[in-house]
Amino acid sequence: AAAYAVVSYQTAYLKANYPAEFMAAVMNCDIHLTDKLAVYKREVDTLGITTVPPCVNRSLATFTVRDGQLIYALGALKNVGVEAMKMIVAARQTERGEKPFATLFDFARRVDLKRLGKRPLEMLARAGAFDQLDPNRRRVFDSLDALAAYSAAIHEAAGSSQVSLFGDAGEDLPE
Repeated sequence: AAAYAVVSYQTAYLKANYPAEFMAAVMNCDIHLTDKLAVYKREVDTLGITTVPPCVNRSLATFTVRDGQLIYALGALKNVGVEAMKMIVAARQTERGEKPFATLFDFARRVDLKRLGKRPLEMLARAGAFDQLDPNRRRVFDSLDALAAYSAAIHEAAGSSQVSLFGDAGEDLPE
């Protein structure tokens, strides 16, 4: 009984003193349960914590906190999966740090969309994760097949070890 009291006290302390971090941790525990996440999101709103919507340039695969704001996890979107979203986060990393995606074509060039899958791409578009790259969600959604084909061509050219007459493998493919 004493152990439960200690856990309850610690939980209450964390929630009272570090509410954004506490809620991010709780949401990460149930990241695959979208119904529970909706309940937690209401609690986040009740606590007055600002939620940053999912974004391919800001979000990680899991919930995080930055400047007291809860950054919504890419992996928390329905039918997406944390592992697939780690590919997006990894594609933002360079030897000099993080480099945000500049355009949808830049995203398709750096992330192998074939490995990511069509359904996760559709869910990212629906959730507005590409809004920073193109705010017109309908246009993004309608262009996903073309982007996936472009990405496949880029990644196949890069994987073929053949260098183009005009530059590195895949660099000369027009957008």
